[in-house]
Amino acid sequence: MPEDPFDDLKNGSIVGKRYKVMQKLGEGGCGSVFKVEDIEDKNQQYALKVEFNSANAGNVLKMEVQILSLMISKKHVAKCVASGKKPTYSYMVMTLLGESLDSIVRKHGPFLNVSSQVRIGICVLFGIKQIHDIGYIHRDLKPANVALGCKGSPDERYFLVLDFGLARQYVTDEQDGKKMRRPREKALFRGTARYCSVAMHDRFEQGRTDDLWTLVYMLAELRCQLAWHDVEDKAEIGAMKKAISDADLFAKSPIQMLEFVKIVRGTQFYHRPDYEKLFKLLDDVMKNADYKWTDPYHWEPDKKRTPKTFRYAYENNMLTSGHTHRQTDIPKLQ
Repeated sequence: MPEDPFDDLKNGSIVGKRYKVMQKLGEGGCGSVFKVEDIEDKNQQYALKVEFNSANAGNVLKMEVQILSLMISKKHVAKCVASGKKPTYSYMVMTLLGESLDSIVRKHGPFLNVSSQVRIGICVLFGIKQIHDIGYIHRDLKPANVALGCKGSPDERYFLVLDFGLARQYVTDEQDGKKMRRPREKALFRGTARYCSVAMHDRFEQGRTDDLWTLVYMLAELRCQLAWHDVEDKAEIGAMKKAISDADLFAKSPIQMLEFVKIVRGTQFYHRPDYEKLFKLLDDVMKNADYKWTDPYHWEPDKKRTPKTFRYAYENNMLTSGHTHRQTDIPKLQ
């Protein structure tokens, strides 16, 4: 094996007889991501994701290819256009995405305005439902695994869920139809301690609700620092999550988030989450404040300062608005 398993992926090299490497975009513990150009259609650029052919890394990329293939016909999802295996690495060619939410918050945060918070929430909620609809749970949702569509694409102002390497199928095909897998008595830790559910801290099997808990913590963090933001010990983080009140968690978020987390908490392992009700809560914030999908995001130039016409979770008096909400390309949760 060469010292660098990706030695043949230098700028200008060709992968899969069709994709020309243009530049490295990033790297992690198991592999790297490159920007590539389709030599048969120079107007098309993609992301090339490559991972070492170790047992774990190979399975991670294989899972991603499988899930993206199952979601090929769905909206607001990255597309896998090619995949293959070399002696030292496996690769996948997929839709080129824009900046991650993690990168945006690091540059323009630490907190975003409510208009951006609720639009991001709707996008990620839709992405969660998409993967649940094909029988999988994500198990590692976090700001680094959410990104805007590529500039110039139909999704350039829409956040997409990505990185399905830790996903797990929660339904199985039986002779009498699809059935939910029985939860294991004890599960290995999967995910990111800052955002995972309390159930994961206790090593319970993750289900659809656990993906929604990661969204809860992600949305809270967009408006207020999580109490455990600088804590590394998993057990300590879990204890802090159990101790914090919903009002403290969403202190700087709209009052609707208290009902949002209440619905998530009340959803049992075998029950289908009420995605529609969760969407309505976020959409209500948009309607009350007259937010639009065409409004600038918090980090964009000339962002508008919309007057506050919603109630924060820590407030006692309800503020109302008679504005109507003009919807533009809000995803339908069907």
